[in-house]
Amino acid sequence: MPGDAYDPVRRQYSAVALLRAAANAHSAQPTRLIAMTEADLSIPMLTFVFGQAQLGGRVAVVSLARLRPEFYGLRPDNALFYQRLTKELLHESGHLFGLVHCSNRRCPMSLSTSILEVDVKSDSYCPSCAALLAGSISPSGGARSTTEKSP
Repeated sequence: MPGDAYDPVRRQYSAVALLRAAANAHSAQPTRLIAMTEADLSIPMLTFVFGQAQLGGRVAVVSLARLRPEFYGLRPDNALFYQRLTKELLHESGHLFGLVHCSNRRCPMSLSTSILEVDVKSDSYCPSCAALLAGSISPSGGARSTTEKSP
């Protein structure tokens, strides 16, 4: 965790600082990375975020803190936690491959500003996002370049 990431006023960590640190640590790697942390994350314009990604980039971060039922005073529920984590990983992965927020509330690419919105999501992309994602990945599994043609 970068030393400048903690905001004592908010008692949270900066998602931007964590994303920057992950990008610096991963800069020589040709793969994508989703860093996960137990830290509660925020960005300047929102009181919290479940995660953040570089749109079309190589690095994302997901916070586990608010995905856990215990955060809301409920008993631990690993099945629910893993369902939520799957949806958030799909969401941030989608951003890494260039997907933006989707208006379909059931799609993992829809914006979630509450845990209830995460719970409503499906664990698979809607047909529109799935088609966009399929078009953004080359047969070798990497992102298509802007000059690469679809088959």
